[in-house]
Amino acid sequence: MKIIVTAGGQGTKMWPYSRQDKPKQFQPIIGDVSSYEQTIKTLLKEFTAEDIYISTKRKFIKYVSEQSPQIPLKNYIVEPDVAKDRGPAEGLAFVRLSLNHPDEPFFIVQADCIRDPEEGFLEMIRQAEKLVTKHKQPVTGGIKATEPVMGVDYLKLDVEVIGSGEAYKIDKFLFRPATAREAKRLVENFHVVVHCNHLCWYPELMLEAYKKYRPDWYEALMKIKDAMDKPGENEAIEAIYATMDKGPTEDVTNHVMNNGDAMVILLPYKWTDVGTWGSVYDFFEDGVGNYENGNIITVDTKGSLIKTDHKDKLIAVAGVKNLVIVDTEDALLIIPKDQIEKIKDIQKTLEDRNETEYL
Repeated sequence: MKIIVTAGGQGTKMWPYSRQDKPKQFQPIIGDVSSYEQTIKTLLKEFTAEDIYISTKRKFIKYVSEQSPQIPLKNYIVEPDVAKDRGPAEGLAFVRLSLNHPDEPFFIVQADCIRDPEEGFLEMIRQAEKLVTKHKQPVTGGIKATEPVMGVDYLKLDVEVIGSGEAYKIDKFLFRPATAREAKRLVENFHVVVHCNHLCWYPELMLEAYKKYRPDWYEALMKIKDAMDKPGENEAIEAIYATMDKGPTEDVTNHVMNNGDAMVILLPYKWTDVGTWGSVYDFFEDGVGNYENGNIITVDTKGSLIKTDHKDKLIAVAGVKNLVIVDTEDALLIIPKDQIEKIKDIQKTLEDRNETEYL
């Protein structure tokens, strides 16, 4: 089994911690250690450094080398510094593994997620490897959908339980609902789980799926494959990668899952994609308490996230509810928790004012 840790995202919704030159996965969003560093520490309890590959943009290599010095440089899968979404980026990783380890399964680990307890995470990886090795079908992860959730994809489950633990055949891939009513109907009337993107399969089989469902991506990836390990490799990959259309890996995997040829494991641990400050709050609190990270004093304050990266600086908050307060070296964010999407408006204003040093 080879692990692909994906760490190339920008994390713009986690501003002001997450910045263009140092995104959220490399920042100590939770506690004093970045989610990337914590992910590597967890994986090294089960896998050797030689078994772990890092997929990241060229401009982030310095953080990868600083925060995971155990991982050999030859295991870096370097994406060009252009935003193409996960489809092309992960395709680049599949190509590299198809050259180095064509007969071994891979497991994708996103660096910007929280997983607790870590032993449950490692057990899920072991279970996925057993299923993929036996059935040669892709495996992903899911969370029981007990209430409607917007902004996520769902998987409709087959009744068939596979092996030990909570693993099921996937009946259908359901793209994220457009309305809250549609999400509510899915949860109430179908046996569905929230899709969590823990993909495990073989690199050659994954590339065959690219060939079938996104032949334009596949054609570009095969050109990249021909350029690898040859003089001028970096320049060639940059030029070919720039021609690829943006898109998520689900442009490929949703078709495979709709064919009934895929499986899902219900995660045996608490998991969240740290995509917004609201997701950080929801992971730790129940809507009544506060998530406090730093030297914080709260008085008559509920439902709020308060974080500072200044250990010697006191942050005192009184008489407020449902706020996000984030203090960094050069920026202070104060925003209602239910209006976090307005962070993009702040970023747009900074762009318009040409104050890009804050982005």
